[in-house]
Amino acid sequence: MKALILAAGQGSRLRPMTNDLPKTLIPVNGKSILEYQLESLDFAGIRECVIVVGYLGHLIRDRIGSSFGGVRITYISNEMFSETNNIYSVWLARQEISGGMLLLEGDIVFERGFISRLLDQHRGKNVAVVDKFQSYMNGTVILPADGIAKRFVLKSDQGVDFDYGNALKTVNIYALDQSAMEDKFIPRLSDYIESGYVNDFYEAVIASLVSEGSLELEIYSAREDLWTEIDTTEDLSQAEEMFSHLSEKGLVLNSVSEESRRGRVAKSLAGVIGFIGKSFFSGSPR
Repeated sequence: MKALILAAGQGSRLRPMTNDLPKTLIPVNGKSILEYQLESLDFAGIRECVIVVGYLGHLIRDRIGSSFGGVRITYISNEMFSETNNIYSVWLARQEISGGMLLLEGDIVFERGFISRLLDQHRGKNVAVVDKFQSYMNGTVILPADGIAKRFVLKSDQGVDFDYGNALKTVNIYALDQSAMEDKFIPRLSDYIESGYVNDFYEAVIASLVSEGSLELEIYSAREDLWTEIDTTEDLSQAEEMFSHLSEKGLVLNSVSEESRRGRVAKSLAGVIGFIGKSFFSGSPR
């Protein structure tokens, strides 16, 4: 399985920082968003990654190069980044990812062990990563049943009376195996592109397959993981607060409020603190 990172966008809501820097290279406590992602992929044993670049793509190539740790990097250029949406970036990479993909949008920050936990729980499965919907979130949501994504509701289809009570927010990370890619996703993706839907989100393709019952997606809940999406300067400030509590090994060292963590890791935090306390009193090395 190859990882696919979508990093062609202009990041207009992060201006002026993105006037001279692609969004995925924005630093969070001294480390770029993209480097957080690649570290997690490397830690999980992913050895090949395709990055679709567009806006200021040469800076990404210069910064990351042809490899990162044990991950080999292939670049694909979306020269139409200002005229298309991310569905077109995925389509450009279709030949590289036909054998199965782990898709990541290039503006998500997460801790090093995130991808490893996802793959350990759902290896070989088709998976959508989700979190509990919160009022500050926006974008595609999933309505689940028995651990399976039963319905995707795109942002454009969420009217004023939409009931978010059972909704889960997509984290914009998906894993699809070779069969799902070759037999379902890529053919449907090509149908969208050939029909002129180059300004859609790639999730429209997944949503259509799920709605007709031809693609079953298991759900991985990121409720206890440390992650955030960065779209605005406010998001960036919150991300820097969240990730300031991580050591180089990815452990949470200090208490983090439910508000600042956005409710994602309170339970796992307690477990880590308990582990640290146990290690201290038993004389175990720290």
